[in-house]
Amino acid sequence: MKKIIAIIILSLCCTSMVLAQGKGSFRVGIRVGPNVSNLYSLRSDGEKITTLYSNKAEYKMKVGVRAGFVFDIGITNVISIQPGIYYSWQRWGSKGQVKMTDTLYFQAKEVLSMQQIQIPILVNFRKTFKSNDQHAFIFGIGPYFSVGLTGQDVLDGKYINQYTGETSDIRGKCYVYKDERIHYYVTDKSGYTEKINTDLYTHPYQRFDFGITMAAGFELKKFYIGVACDLGILNSANVKAWEEIGIKGYSQRNLNLQATLGYYF
Repeated sequence: MKKIIAIIILSLCCTSMVLAQGKGSFRVGIRVGPNVSNLYSLRSDGEKITTLYSNKAEYKMKVGVRAGFVFDIGITNVISIQPGIYYSWQRWGSKGQVKMTDTLYFQAKEVLSMQQIQIPILVNFRKTFKSNDQHAFIFGIGPYFSVGLTGQDVLDGKYINQYTGETSDIRGKCYVYKDERIHYYVTDKSGYTEKINTDLYTHPYQRFDFGITMAAGFELKKFYIGVACDLGILNSANVKAWEEIGIKGYSQRNLNLQATLGYYF
């Protein structure tokens, strides 16, 4: 994985330097800002669902962070090519209740967090202001590629007996992309804890992602402020892993929204 990341970074830098030899400007900038993430287009066997665990709950966005560098390569005064490389920490989760039997309910909160290296390659269109050509509105669009580094899925909930009112706490944590049997722990009111193994041996998320990035913002001399949206095209679910436990046709796409502050050196 480290070799792959090193090759990507080196290729990106070499491409930028080669293009910079041509006509136009070349700038290096830094970018940082918060993001919020979620999933969209959730389906199982072609039917639309809200979350995998409960049709009464939806995944909610949670705040993460994204930081990195961009290489702005001027083609004309209006158009530039802008590859970038980012570290992206993305988070989302759900909260809901599922009926297990006639008497037993499962109530839980799940939070997923993933750390990724992301490479967008944008075509930017620049519109300057008449009063100051160093101030401009920027709109960009292009593909992004990302590779997952690590992450975790944390489950915190309880089983509830609706007749007796008795509860048992349930907690679990598994590491994203790590091939190991996923398990959790159930603790009853006496404090006894039992380890429960699931049928999943491979975490049900793909390591690689590809999609479209759209961005808009303002340049104020060397400063940049803007927003962006990533829409995943690939199915980010590990379909084979879900099929092994009897869930067929499961699909999901990644969604990430960002606010960005930047500076050109």
